[in-house]
Amino acid sequence: MKFKDTLRRRFILAESDSLTIETITEFVQGLSPKGTVPEHLRILKLKGTWRANDYNELCFEATGRKGPPETFTFKGSWKLNNNQQIEWVSEDGRDTLTFKGYWQLPSANRIVYILEGSSTSRFEFKVQLESPTLYPKKGQLRYRIGIGIRQSRLTLPGQLLILYGEWKFSRNLGLTFQMDYGKGKIKAIEFGATVTFGRNKVILALKNELGKPLGIILTMTHKFLEHFDAEAFIRLKSRKDQYGVEAGITVPF
Repeated sequence: MKFKDTLRRRFILAESDSLTIETITEFVQGLSPKGTVPEHLRILKLKGTWRANDYNELCFEATGRKGPPETFTFKGSWKLNNNQQIEWVSEDGRDTLTFKGYWQLPSANRIVYILEGSSTSRFEFKVQLESPTLYPKKGQLRYRIGIGIRQSRLTLPGQLLILYGEWKFSRNLGLTFQMDYGKGKIKAIEFGATVTFGRNKVILALKNELGKPLGIILTMTHKFLEHFDAEAFIRLKSRKDQYGVEAGITVPF
């Protein structure tokens, strides 16, 4: 009688620097009408680093084992759950992985999801702003992202990625976008800005911590800003009077 083994694998847990896998090995008896003998189940917890590949797919590089690192690529689209966390579901719907972390916006066409409790695992995604002009009342940052598209540039509409939050002014008149990640956990994305004054409106061109433009323009009418944050409105008007109407005011990160 000839025996062979077959392997089934499930991904059951993703943590900041690890991936837990369930494997089931079946020993198949080729000439037996009964088919199989009892299965062997193992739970493996692999150490490694999470990252995104060039096609915005989620990847895990397992380390600490003999030989070169093994890379697991999670095909298919991922989405954000109700807590704005990344969630991946396998094509057959059997496996679901949820990644705890928070968002940052380091550059104009790139957003980063930093995994909670890790100094190395993060997903850096290539994206395009759906519209560069934002209005704070909506409290949204909207991006187009292509996942699994084998192209050097995103030419298709792609998947819509929406980050929800609340805009607030910081003490130095910079802006923060405060995001709710569930269970009372609030984390803020911080911005510097160049502020210019139009007729009955204030225009803020957002910058990252290095002073580089992010391609995001936040527009507020005087009436809205006065209601939104009266103290910030007064301080911005004071700076406008100090530097002149035509001058752009730089607000630090």
